[in-house]
Amino acid sequence: MAKFIIGIIIGVLVIVFMVQNVETVDIQFLTWTAHLSRALMILIVFVVGIGIGWVIRSIGYRKKKKKKEADEDEKKEENA
Repeated sequence: MAKFIIGIIIGVLVIVFMVQNVETVDIQFLTWTAHLSRALMILIVFVVGIGIGWVIRSIGYRKKKKKKEADEDEKKEENA
C-alpha cells in the first residue's frame, strides 16, 4: 500500500511540474531535431523511465525465479 501511495505522490508531482513547464522547446539528438512542449517531453521521459525500470525489474525477477527453481530441483535430486 505504501508503494501505491508513493507512486501517486510522484505522479502528482510530475503532473504539477508538467503544468508549470508548457513552453515549446527544441530537442536535438544527433541529426534529429524536434519542436515540442516541455510538458510533453517530461511526460515522454517519465513514461520511458517507468518502462525501462519495469523491464529491468522483470529481468531480475526472472533470474531470481530460475535460480530458486534450480535450487529446488537440486534439493529434490539430493533427497532422492
